[in-house]
Amino acid sequence: MIKSIFVNNGICQQEESIENINKIYSNNPSLLWVDITLEKGDLSTDEIALLTDTFKFHELSIEDCLFPLYNPKVEEFDNYLFVNTHGIRLKTMNLAEFDESMYELDIFLSKNLIVTAHTEELEFLDSLMHKAMLKPQIELKSMETLLYKILSKVVDNLEHTMEKISDKIDLLEDKVLEDPHPDDMEQILDLKKVLLSMRKIADPQRNVYSFFARENNEYIRESYSAYFRDITDQLNSLNKTINYNSQMISSLIAIYMSSVTLKLNETMKFLSIIATIFLPILIFASYYGMNVAFPEIKILGETGTWFFAIFMILASTCGIVLYMKRKKWF
Repeated sequence: MIKSIFVNNGICQQEESIENINKIYSNNPSLLWVDITLEKGDLSTDEIALLTDTFKFHELSIEDCLFPLYNPKVEEFDNYLFVNTHGIRLKTMNLAEFDESMYELDIFLSKNLIVTAHTEELEFLDSLMHKAMLKPQIELKSMETLLYKILSKVVDNLEHTMEKISDKIDLLEDKVLEDPHPDDMEQILDLKKVLLSMRKIADPQRNVYSFFARENNEYIRESYSAYFRDITDQLNSLNKTINYNSQMISSLIAIYMSSVTLKLNETMKFLSIIATIFLPILIFASYYGMNVAFPEIKILGETGTWFFAIFMILASTCGIVLYMKRKKWF
């Protein structure tokens, strides 16, 4: 599916016909933004013709759109710039859906032309295109402005996801300290996996945004370089947060193991105390439970022997309890 908006003589219009887009491009509009959603991960024949014949993009760049790239990059060609970046479109903090929420966004950048290509519908691009139709004088002020808004949204979504992860880590930390549960460990390991995926897509993208922030860039005018420096700083801050949360996850694992060990020790201590307290009962019950004639019966009689056994049980049990109290074992 293909959509486009263009500005010509100060008027912003929308177009979805590839044939008309060809005519619009040949008339040298002030700015043309073409957004392509790859249906079933593939480009149609007309879309390929538009990219290769009309826009003169290299076949290797087209191939990069069709096959996922795991490392963001920037490639310079004679007549355009190819940018590959990654983002997150996760609305809720469902870690099980994290891998499916990652997307790849390919951007072709030429004089007064931006082409975005992606395999899934990206709501922020649709929203940005809608805002551009309403306020073209702001959103489509220049090619640099549009590129900045697209890349800024990618980083904003990454930051929003990281905020959710940070909040979840804080909740898990409180929960682990209060009452650790095996489900908590599973969530911690899921978070560790998510942070690893975040690091894989966020850290390499610094090179992409640094490219636009540098001076003497033929694609970005010097007056706009400050915008891209702002994105670079934003991404650097994001990477620091990812590293910090990764350290927090390692600490959470250590806290969980310590809490579980402490809880197990408390349980073993309680059971050991109970077993020790009832030990005299077991000893005397075993002794007097034997089917033999005890010497005590001849001396004390059957009734007296029973009271003697009860007395020994109570005395030894109380003695053990008092000894434990004195040693402050409980």
